[in-house]
Amino acid sequence: MLVKWGSIIVRGSGKLGGHVFSSGPSGASVHTSARARNPQSKYQMEVRSRFTQFTQGWRNLTESQRDTWYAAEESFSRTNRFGDVVTLSGKNLYESLNTNRAIIGLGTLDEAPMPTTLLVNEMTAAYFDLNFNALKIDGVYGAGQKYVLMATKELSQGAKYKSEEMRIIGTVTARLDGVNVNVFGDFYTLYSSKFGRPTTNSKIFVGTYFINVAGQKGNISRQMASY
Repeated sequence: MLVKWGSIIVRGSGKLGGHVFSSGPSGASVHTSARARNPQSKYQMEVRSRFTQFTQGWRNLTESQRDTWYAAEESFSRTNRFGDVVTLSGKNLYESLNTNRAIIGLGTLDEAPMPTTLLVNEMTAAYFDLNFNALKIDGVYGAGQKYVLMATKELSQGAKYKSEEMRIIGTVTARLDGVNVNVFGDFYTLYSSKFGRPTTNSKIFVGTYFINVAGQKGNISRQMASY
């Protein structure tokens, strides 16, 4: 749950208890969240496992190792959805950066890294070719670099994009020319194994984002898939 405090609460985003807070062109809203009891999907189990892993990992660090994370807090300040600068605690920074690194298959850092550059991540088009079981992505990416691929399930035609609908479906590597990601079958397999075969003209959003070796995460670039 993300809340912005004024003389009273002036804005909210996320979940609190059984409710979801959001804002849009018509103003702020709150609605009841319908959730499955004790969800056990593969994705959710991975999230829980990583949380447990890095919570325990923090406890096992030496004092001098933890001091490096405390010292790095200001270096990794970030801007939240409200445009405010947020500084994570040393423990939360350790968990956040190492969780991101785990997503792209990198090992755990016991000492805080230095911030490094986030590469370009600009998706310009995403489209399915169901005749060839293909999902194609065009965009501007870093040569030979690994990106995280996200997508939504099939949505109704009247549905608008909601970030909470996006799910990680795998990681992909940009073409060596550093200009376009144009590999066909691999992306389709990642999508269909997560959500099943899409139907013609269904509404699906696809996105990518970059994680660097320090574990910093870039913004999501997304497109609605065409056919």
